[in-house]
Amino acid sequence: MQSALLVPIENEQGQALRRQMKEAFCVFEFVVLAVAPQASVDLELHRQALSVLYRQLQQERRDALRRMREDPRHADIGDGEPMRWEVERAQPRELDAEQIRQLTLIKPAGDSLALYPAFSDPPYGTQFAEKGECPEAIFQQWLALLGLEPEAGPVVIDWVSNLELEWVTEARVGPEIPPWSDYFDEGLEWWGVWCLSIWNPERRTLAVLMASATD
Repeated sequence: MQSALLVPIENEQGQALRRQMKEAFCVFEFVVLAVAPQASVDLELHRQALSVLYRQLQQERRDALRRMREDPRHADIGDGEPMRWEVERAQPRELDAEQIRQLTLIKPAGDSLALYPAFSDPPYGTQFAEKGECPEAIFQQWLALLGLEPEAGPVVIDWVSNLELEWVTEARVGPEIPPWSDYFDEGLEWWGVWCLSIWNPERRTLAVLMASATD
């Protein structure tokens, strides 16, 4: 059920940017939500925002399967199991001001969360139109849409900082704790995963971005 405190913002700019990113094979999913004036923007509301994106992804999967079933050759395809989503197990980590600034840079420092490299170069690369806007410009438009603006004093929460890549943890001793959603399974094979929620107090928007991909 949709929370009355969070309302998706869908406008032509956002729709065009989402379409542009998908056509370029960018692997990021996102949603931008308007926050009701009476809402208390705490970790619980951030978790609710994450679940809005989850429901969006589930609907997109159902729509894709419905389109496939329109072809008689695939008429017997079922809906499959819903994505596992245990967001209450997610462990939040709030980023500091410098970490947030680094997120917005085209060339972040080497040990920073590198958002632009992940945006522009996922496992199979991207194919932004040669005669269209450059990836750097599209990235800046995306940051603005998300409200990821350091000058606005955003609160950014990383929800996957404790998830470990499989190739790094092959020698782990003790029980393996699965990630809080199987959405992240592919990315944890080696490329990595993303899940950030972004509260922009000036705009009163709460945005979520996620990514998980493999070769």
